[in-house]
This record gives sequence, structure tokens and C-alpha cells, in this order.
Amino acid sequence: MSSYGGKVVLVTGAAGDIGAAAAAAFARDGADVVVTDRRADALEAVAAALREAGGPVLAHACDQSDPAAVEGLFAAIKDRFGRLDAAFLNAGYGRYGPLIDIPFEQWRKHVDVNLNGGFLMAQGAARAMRDAGRGGAILFTASTAATHICDLLGAYAASKAGVRMLAKSLASELGVWRIRVNLVLPGVIETAMTQSLIDDPAVRADAITNTPVGRLGKPEDIARLAVFLCGDEAGYVTGAEILADGGQTLHGYPRWFSADYAQTGAEWTPHTQR
Repeated sequence: MSSYGGKVVLVTGAAGDIGAAAAAAFARDGADVVVTDRRADALEAVAAALREAGGPVLAHACDQSDPAAVEGLFAAIKDRFGRLDAAFLNAGYGRYGPLIDIPFEQWRKHVDVNLNGGFLMAQGAARAMRDAGRGGAILFTASTAATHICDLLGAYAASKAGVRMLAKSLASELGVWRIRVNLVLPGVIETAMTQSLIDDPAVRADAITNTPVGRLGKPEDIARLAVFLCGDEAGYVTGAEILADGGQTLHGYPRWFSADYAQTGAEWTPHTQR
């Protein structure tokens, strides 16, 4: 029996690159997988691929910023499987733009999806694990932007910094229920979110130059880490934040944009042009 045989694992943001890779990795290791995303069509494509591989799968579209939708998701998990052993809370939202100009609605969406949605999902998962009485593991995806400045990504960074403290607070409080809570901080991973920048050859070259392992991250890098941190082999790990950035933040990378501070009102431009 594989390490996840008989266990039920929830993956949020499963229609995205990291989420889909993680769902496949959990399934390969024997888990019964629950996949959720707000994009129902894309989610069903992920679920179909998992079913073709032969594992039990529940696909349930859900907007994690909607408390009623989240409640419906966990009701569906209980009806189908009767338990939940691990949750990889990976869904997120991010857009570039200067904080001085960002519309409030876009700011609020960052907070609603990343922080409020992360809270609702974690609370639902924790309650399911507590009620089953078997303990469990919750893993959040944050970002290296949760711990260091990344210009023009301030709304995303602020909301992910909130997720960072949320995870640590939950790790402390949920220990009494034998529920572990950890956090992964990805660096530059090749996903749809970063594609608009790293498709520029100069930006890609700069990113690789500033990554000590000599390459950019792949969704599978995060997926493998998620499988470990949610599993029994990481049973003594909780309240931890794990960098998965190829060493980029050793020197303060990524720095996508910069400005000439000597000039009042200087324009922000791609850092590689400076």
C-alpha cells in the first residue's frame, strides 16, 4: 500500500498548474483526491485526467471566497468519503500594478481570495479533521512575496503575508487536535501567472541568472513538496514555512520591476531594462 492509501486529500486551485500537478502526485501515491476550483470547465478536465489514471476523484467547483460555497464543498466531501486527511490549500489570485493606482475592488479580491478564502478553506478542513478524530495535515501555498518586497505585487504580497500568519496561528491552535499546519513559499515557478513575464527572453535569462540552482521552478517541484509535507513522513513538522525558490531570495530575488528613485515620479519598468 502506498503512503496515501485509504486517505482523502483536498487540493484547491486544482485547475491551475501547481494544483493539477499536486492532485496527480497525491493520486499516484494512492490518495482519494478531492479537487476544487472556481473554474468548473477547467476543473473537470483535471478530474477527467485523474479518473483516466484510475483513482477515486471528487470534483466540486467552488469559489473559496463564498462561505456558503465552501460549506457545500465540505458537505460533499463528507457525503462522498466521510473523512478528510489532508488539505493542500493552493488556490490564489495575483495581479501586477502599483498600489497607488490599484482599484479597491482588485485589492479586495486579493484579500477575499487569498486570505479570506484561505481561512474559510482551512477552517472547513480543520473541522472535518477534528470531527473525524484522526488528526490531519493542512498545507498553504503562500509565496516568497509574503516575506520580502516585490514591487508592483503589493496587494498579492500583503494578502499572502496574512496567509503566512494565519498558517502559523492555526498550527498552534490545531495541535490539540493533532492537525499539522505548514506553509510552502514558492519562488518563480513556470505557471500561467508568471508566464506573461518569463516569456520575455531577457526576463527569463535574468531570473535564471539569479537562481542558484540554475533553472526556474516547475509545478512538480511544489507538488512533490506538498506530498511530503501532508504525509506521515513529515509527522513532526508543523508551523514551518518551507522555501521552494531555488535559492532566489538569498539575494533578494525576484525583482520584476524597478524605478530610478533619484527622479520624482519615476516610471516603474522591467528590472532587466535598468
